[in-house]
Amino acid sequence: MSNRLVPVLALLAALAPASAMAQEERLSPLPNYNLVQLTVAASAVPADEFQTRTMAITSCKDAVKLGKALGAKINRSNFTKAGQLPPKLRPLLKDLPNGMASPVLSEGGEMLHVLVVCSRA
Repeated sequence: MSNRLVPVLALLAALAPASAMAQEERLSPLPNYNLVQLTVAASAVPADEFQTRTMAITSCKDAVKLGKALGAKINRSNFTKAGQLPPKLRPLLKDLPNGMASPVLSEGGEMLHVLVVCSRA
């Protein structure tokens, strides 16, 4: 699993043994993702403002630009296999159009995250 997406991914799942995962990936119809994750402290940016501003994202370039403007931590994952994602995130990313931000995800209200699918294969 990409260490760059650990804050959100660690919320939901642990990984299967490597050999089982490798077999699953060969057989899986699930896509692979190129992702950008923005993370901010809820104390720095109110959740409603973060949601409003991230809803305007239309590309990964926009996401990075907004992340810098907000002082967000910007994580990029160039090749994340869907099988590596927590099961609860898979439907969210499956239906998310490329370049659009996910709804705001939160870790107990302290940190706010959005994921942007740059591309899928």
